[in-house]
Amino acid sequence: MQRFTAEHQDRLHQAFTAALDLLDQQNREPDRWEEECLSYALGAMACGLYSAAEVELAAFSRPASERPPEEVAMLAGKPSRFTKEMLRHGLDYVRHRNQSSHSADAPPAASFLAVHSFLGASL
Repeated sequence: MQRFTAEHQDRLHQAFTAALDLLDQQNREPDRWEEECLSYALGAMACGLYSAAEVELAAFSRPASERPPEEVAMLAGKPSRFTKEMLRHGLDYVRHRNQSSHSADAPPAASFLAVHSFLGASL
């Protein structure tokens, strides 16, 4: 598993916060695409998979016209699961956990397998 510096992790946390702040400025909850990207990014960060989180945060910023139509259609049939408040709470948890853990400690293998299963093709 690739290691990321604390500064790199902080930049990703800031990018995640900026995405939520953008939604606040627009006075709305994430659409299904955005919600999926943010929840996958959060799950990846929670398991130390920061490269996967980068991919998902980049996908969050993709304009609606550039999103794959088949993925948008698939998501349209699924109910929303996460609100901005829930995503913020999750990020706070990840930040707190990262601050209280040792940077040399690798996430347990079970965590890697769980997030890999959860993220599926996003990796």
